[in-house]
Amino acid sequence: MESLMLESPLLTRNEAAMYCRVGLRTFDRRVAPYVRTVPIGARRFYDRKDIDTWLASQKASPYTATSAPDIGLCVSPTTGSGKSDPHVNAITAALKRSRRKSSRR
Repeated sequence: MESLMLESPLLTRNEAAMYCRVGLRTFDRRVAPYVRTVPIGARRFYDRKDIDTWLASQKASPYTATSAPDIGLCVSPTTGSGKSDPHVNAITAALKRSRRKSSRR
């Protein structure tokens, strides 16, 4: 019976999450909305082929990180080259002053 379940193309929610090697919450948020379910009675199953197709599309996505990020491209004005907007510097200084006033040390 155990080997029959492993060969089945249909996976339960728990099995599908394990197949993707993620937790149930991650599966529910990141995978399940994009993979159709197969209803059998009151139960819902995930087709292994649909999950494989979705995984392949994630691999081909231009938004997946394939290499280390380029450190030279810093978007934050408060880090990076040290040159930032005077308005940003004023806000940062005001926030630092207000934190010192409100916290006891």
